[in-house]
Amino acid sequence: MGSAMARRLREKGHSISAWNRSLPKAEALAAETGFAAPCLAAPTAVQALERCAEGAIALMVFTDTKAVCSVLQNPGVGEALRGKTLVNLTSGNPDEGREIAQAVAEASSGQALFLDGAYCGPPTKAREGTGQLFLSEAPVSGAASDDERHPGLARAKPVLAELGQVSFAGNIGASRALDYAVVDLFFANVLSFMSSAAALEKEGVDIKQVVQEAQKRLATVPGAMELYSKKMESREDDAYRTNTTVTLDTARSYWASRLPYNRAHGIPSHFTDLYLSLLDEAAGGPPGAPERQHGSADLSRLQEVVRYGGDRE
Repeated sequence: MGSAMARRLREKGHSISAWNRSLPKAEALAAETGFAAPCLAAPTAVQALERCAEGAIALMVFTDTKAVCSVLQNPGVGEALRGKTLVNLTSGNPDEGREIAQAVAEASSGQALFLDGAYCGPPTKAREGTGQLFLSEAPVSGAASDDERHPGLARAKPVLAELGQVSFAGNIGASRALDYAVVDLFFANVLSFMSSAAALEKEGVDIKQVVQEAQKRLATVPGAMELYSKKMESREDDAYRTNTTVTLDTARSYWASRLPYNRAHGIPSHFTDLYLSLLDEAAGGPPGAPERQHGSADLSRLQEVVRYGGDRE
């Protein structure tokens, strides 16, 4: 991912000072030609930062938060970061974003700006500049303008926009939560397609038709998210039974209908079993169980399981 970003930025005229824990990789990147701007390989992170002028943008794309913090603790890194804007695009959760923000503040004595972010898309998207970047930054209290409130964003956004569409999510941690929500849509849909692939093939459904019809349904997802967000505001049982969209019983019948087909044709039911278990837990129990008291409730009651863990306190 880091190499793809570096190539894209060089192509757009941004000079690069590159460091990689494997020096030959940085040297190979620097040796590539045909770009609008140069790239210099550095043997250490400190040297890579020291080559950059004050106000430069430093991108960190590592395997995990532990690797990021390890680099920040290296002697000289914090001092070299002063006056620069560090943009962390290493995958992690919101708490890890705050952990890195604290490490940057301590290493640089509060003299480096910090943006925590997430890049939504594979390296090919970064190379093409067509991905999504979700960014977050701690606000400067008492600032009069947006640029003064988020100085790191104001400084880095023009550069980061070369990599894709930039969206500001809020305080540190918000960009990670937004990334989870958006990327999960991809995984959920791909998993759904994979679980249906055997039946589609067996019944002779053309993949082109699947794609066409999927596009129509997927176009309704944002509206459905807004609808359910409203319905999820109240956790009262009466609210779950008012103006229902789809009841838990109806949804269960839909998912359970495929079990006999799957068994007859040797198709795994992992995805179906997962949904049925969630639906039954939200309804209070499996069909016929005396504790199943919520089968007529709206589908939004699933949040009692996946959001609150069944805790009604």
